[in-house]
Amino acid sequence: MRKSEETITRDNDGISYERRFPLWLRIFLLPWVLLCIPFILFYLDSAQSVDWADPPVAGAVLATVGLVILPLGLSGLLLGYALLGAGIELRLDSRSAEAILRRQSPLRTRVTRYPLAAVRIAKVELKADHPANDAAIITLKMPDGVTVHLGGFFRDEDARHWAEDIRTRLTAAPKDIVPPAPPADQN
Repeated sequence: MRKSEETITRDNDGISYERRFPLWLRIFLLPWVLLCIPFILFYLDSAQSVDWADPPVAGAVLATVGLVILPLGLSGLLLGYALLGAGIELRLDSRSAEAILRRQSPLRTRVTRYPLAAVRIAKVELKADHPANDAAIITLKMPDGVTVHLGGFFRDEDARHWAEDIRTRLTAAPKDIVPPAPPADQN
């Protein structure tokens, strides 16, 4: 099943889910990082015309916050989102009894393995129950508290079907088999 940037597939060994971070969004956000430059230049130009023997304290504080701190903060937020926004690949592997979560961004890749029996379905939000949602969402909770939101379902029935399939695989996973524990995050 594929919708937008999300894909969910099933085979005999497990279920795979993939959500890509769109390249067009990264490209769109990067020029907006430069948003702070005109504000800072205006601030520096205004600072040269101030009588520093008797500076306007309230005006200087407001100008600093409004023309430097807020634009720099917004630009930093956009840059962080463009560079660190991660795509997700999740594999619920019945054969090895583990869930493999891969979070990948341009600057880093983190792979984490969990025992399949320790993963649980936190909630299933259907469009009929939450009309504000534009699609149904299945939320999985990993043993370390990380949540993964599976979306991209065309209909509520699709989400119910996949939730039941995931629940079946999670309950069928052996509870006493613990896969070898590599480091929690691998770069």
